[in-house]
Amino acid sequence: MKISPRHLLWVNLVLLGLIAYWGASTVSTAAAARLTPLPQVHLSQPPPPIEHGPRRPASYYAAIHNRDIFNSVKPEPEKSAEPPKPTELKLKLWGVAIHSDGRPSYCIIEDLTSHKQELYRVNDKMAGNVTIKAVEWDRIILERDGRDEVLELAASQGGPAIARPAPVAAPSGPAAAAASPSGNPHIRQVSDTQYNIDRSEVDSALDNMSQLFTQIRAVPHFEGGQSTGFRLFAIRQNSLFDNIGLRNGDIIQSINGSQINDPTRALALLQELRSAQQLNVQVLRNKELVNLQYNIGR
Repeated sequence: MKISPRHLLWVNLVLLGLIAYWGASTVSTAAAARLTPLPQVHLSQPPPPIEHGPRRPASYYAAIHNRDIFNSVKPEPEKSAEPPKPTELKLKLWGVAIHSDGRPSYCIIEDLTSHKQELYRVNDKMAGNVTIKAVEWDRIILERDGRDEVLELAASQGGPAIARPAPVAAPSGPAAAAASPSGNPHIRQVSDTQYNIDRSEVDSALDNMSQLFTQIRAVPHFEGGQSTGFRLFAIRQNSLFDNIGLRNGDIIQSINGSQINDPTRALALLQELRSAQQLNVQVLRNKELVNLQYNIGR
């Protein structure tokens, strides 16, 4: 397509006009910049340096901490839970057995009104809307009407001590060889596994069971998921249990042929001691069966 000379003339005229306009605008801007006076800049004096006050103690700034500008309402500090108070119920705690393998621990409690002893496990309920909440080494926690109360072992309740029979003079001569190595004249060792015990010693121990339960600890022993007896530990030296030949680690399996695989049965046997004249106790000691014989007389 050819552009006619007439059209080409008009194009050239437009371009020349644009160039002339741009040149005039540039010259006008430069002239205005030359003729316009520079603005006057006034600088103010710098402020005086800040004077630092004297060093103050931390207590001076306590008001800032107490106001707590970031938290207008400061939460009240959490109140520590008050320890449970001793229970006022007419109860006495005779003994506890604590398990660490997931099985519920249990305790033996006597109702001082009816003088009846019962075995309770954790979460068992008693009369009067009372629940066994926890069993600890020397006390239990009772929950009564939504409040926690403490019942301590009878030995730590400060009850009156039961008078023991006055000791008699130790035997001399050949009879001294049959006395217990502890020197207790009421317990005499006849052989390695046979003992003679005075009735007064048994009655004194059963009348003061609060002290008796502090001389030994026993926990159920299990084999193949079945209870086979009670393992003894923490036997106090020169206690009744020590004097009659029981040792730490012994597992009592039966008494007079009755299997001791339930704490209720063990508690019942303690009461039978008052009228028993002979006890045959089978214990497992170092994986060997040992038969201990006790003759109760006088």
